[in-house]
Amino acid sequence: MDSALLARANFDPSSYDAEKERERAEERERIFERYTQGRSRTDDIEPWEEPNFSHYMKKDHYGFIHEKPIPMEPVDKKSLEKKQMKEKKWLRMVKHWQETNRMPEDLKSRIWKGCPDSLRGQVWPLMLRIREIKQSNEKQHGPNMYERMKEKARRKSPDIRQIDLDVHRTYRNHEMFQLKYGVMQQKLFYVLAAYSMFNKEVGYCQGMANVVALMLMYLHEEEDAFWALTSLLRGERYQMNDFFTPRLPKLFRCLDHHMVLRKKFIPSVHKHLKKLQYEPTLYATKWFLQCFLDKLPFSLALRVWDIFLLEGEEIETAMAIAILRTFKKTLIKSNDEQLNDFMCRLGESQLDEEKIIDNLSEVLLDLRRQRMSHLPKPTIIEEIKPSESMSTLPSNKKVKKKKKNRDMNNGGGNTLPSMHMTSL
Repeated sequence: MDSALLARANFDPSSYDAEKERERAEERERIFERYTQGRSRTDDIEPWEEPNFSHYMKKDHYGFIHEKPIPMEPVDKKSLEKKQMKEKKWLRMVKHWQETNRMPEDLKSRIWKGCPDSLRGQVWPLMLRIREIKQSNEKQHGPNMYERMKEKARRKSPDIRQIDLDVHRTYRNHEMFQLKYGVMQQKLFYVLAAYSMFNKEVGYCQGMANVVALMLMYLHEEEDAFWALTSLLRGERYQMNDFFTPRLPKLFRCLDHHMVLRKKFIPSVHKHLKKLQYEPTLYATKWFLQCFLDKLPFSLALRVWDIFLLEGEEIETAMAIAILRTFKKTLIKSNDEQLNDFMCRLGESQLDEEKIIDNLSEVLLDLRRQRMSHLPKPTIIEEIKPSESMSTLPSNKKVKKKKKNRDMNNGGGNTLPSMHMTSL
């Protein structure tokens, strides 16, 4: 876990220094003004940030720029016709979905097979229910919510400096985000800044930038990306909010639950990793925080996101086990150095995507049969100290006692913390 996430895990509200607020306000205004001006020839631009013709020879299907030119593949007429027929079927189903606000049943199985890349910009907003979420929020809190949050962020957000730092290191090898202060960097900055005021329980946390950048790749409009982030963090299906709140409570729970599942479903891998003291914090932290972005080849990560948007948070739990199960033979033969190298290079490897997706489907069914696909409900997250091992919880006896006391105080039941809306 890097220093920014460690600081988040050890967050202490009392450490905020009010005396430096004026300096922060001046810095915030300078940063906002720089994004408002956009890209300028006077900027300190590195050679790799200035695209030239050779970059287009190195660009892959998804817009990522590689070090070496990518060979042109010959066009297969039959494959092209098959692809076009598939897209036409998808378009018909998407149109029906848009008109009826109901997902066709056969579309669900098709999503598991992979959404056509050209249609993700239409399919993802429907699964995320962007239009309904925007209408619901603006009905309750007034129109132009996104623009108001942008303006409020310019005046008050305490997170602008960190957002600025992270924008400049997010997908810089992608054609959309390569240009310093370019249009897409501006959009990414504005969405994160606005959201830092909209959801003050979260503000901004490292890991959110990559998620928003992914949304911008396919949704393009910055306001759509803003409501997509709202759906991902506060939507009942995804519940990513507590991945990013101070002390990262859901991350702790994911790592704990992953350890339990690892021991139950792939005991040989668990035993070997335990012997090497290779804890989930070393490989799974960003799996969960970003739903496998950057840690798998991009084409496979998109497949996982298709399914995640369809099925919800249990996909993260299942996918973590599916990866370990897929590479079981490799893992149990590796020493600690080889293991670390393998995990680090997983995103650059040539993987059998269909095999991994099939394993994901099987693992998800196994977990559902055992009623273990969802995380245990939060009961004592306030008792978990970041300095403790992320895979260690107090004893069951202590848990039950705390739960009983909390249920008596709250009238029973466990609920996630509600979003603290900023005053408007």
